[in-house]
Amino acid sequence: MAGNEKKPTISDIARKAGVSIATVSRVLRGSDYPVKSEVRERVTEIARQMEYKPNIFSQMLRGSSSREIGIVAPSITNPFYAQLISAAEQECLKRGYIPFICSSMGEPQLEMNHLDMLEDRCVAGILLSSMGQREGIVKRLNELRIPIMLFDQTLDSYEGDGILFDFYQGAYLSTEYLIQCGHRDIVFCSGPINRYSRRAMYEGYKQALKDYNLGISKKKLIGAISEPDTYGEGEYQLGKALGQMLLERDYLPDAIVTINDITAIGVINHLYSEGVQVPHDISIMGFDDISICEMVTPPLSTIHQPAFDTGKLAAKYLLDKIEGQITEPVRITTKPVLVERKSVRKIHRKVRR
Repeated sequence: MAGNEKKPTISDIARKAGVSIATVSRVLRGSDYPVKSEVRERVTEIARQMEYKPNIFSQMLRGSSSREIGIVAPSITNPFYAQLISAAEQECLKRGYIPFICSSMGEPQLEMNHLDMLEDRCVAGILLSSMGQREGIVKRLNELRIPIMLFDQTLDSYEGDGILFDFYQGAYLSTEYLIQCGHRDIVFCSGPINRYSRRAMYEGYKQALKDYNLGISKKKLIGAISEPDTYGEGEYQLGKALGQMLLERDYLPDAIVTINDITAIGVINHLYSEGVQVPHDISIMGFDDISICEMVTPPLSTIHQPAFDTGKLAAKYLLDKIEGQITEPVRITTKPVLVERKSVRKIHRKVRR
């Protein structure tokens, strides 16, 4: 279609097909309203020939009910959350819903404010990756009269719908892999352990040490008391701060388990700037498996968390609930997968697969 041509409308299609505008609208919306099959085929073919593109934003405004889906996540700059949100966004648009994306930027109060705002907008549903740090967050979610689906993280004592991840097992696998590679002095590097995912990871890390008869002590927790303000970029700065904390110890540990890939990359770069080489001097495991893990030096060994699948499934099940296609509770936990690259030194070659 030439750039200066008028875009075809439903009225144009109706005129050419010899039917009413209402009939065209019903056909193109996939309505269950009875329309003869030959009419349905004729309208669909004419719409295709005219290269008609429905404006789902206009459809939403004309509709009697909201077509907006609120998506609330801690960050839009961290590649993991960007992929999570993108997958959810694609699923919403594919099914005729408008994603309304909100970043809490790691601020629990801002997360609560977003929930209030989305409730005021009367959105059709909410996808939430919660910080889980605000007192009363579970009570607030239970009060919402809007379908809500947690994704990525759950909340302590929350029993609602969610597409979640086994953070405990992910950290266990990460720690176990380091042990199998011959490492014994393994530390856990994290920001404040004040949300569900970090608590679960720390417990998984400790359990792996216990199962292999390795010592557990608070000295093996390298943790920053606070994190920089900007959540996505702040995770990289957190990694650099944790790297400095490691250098201030009397000696370096054999290996590090970190809370996510961005933090791990921050640790690696800070250590490198001080002459410490990964994995020659120290091994490190990331967590998430974002795309840049293969682009950094050394390529980062990590735990794969299926961000795209999580975002897509969460949106799908939320929309199914909104449309009444399912009524039973949704509680799915995806499983971690170990990804071996080059940031872990294998002291012992015999590594159990």
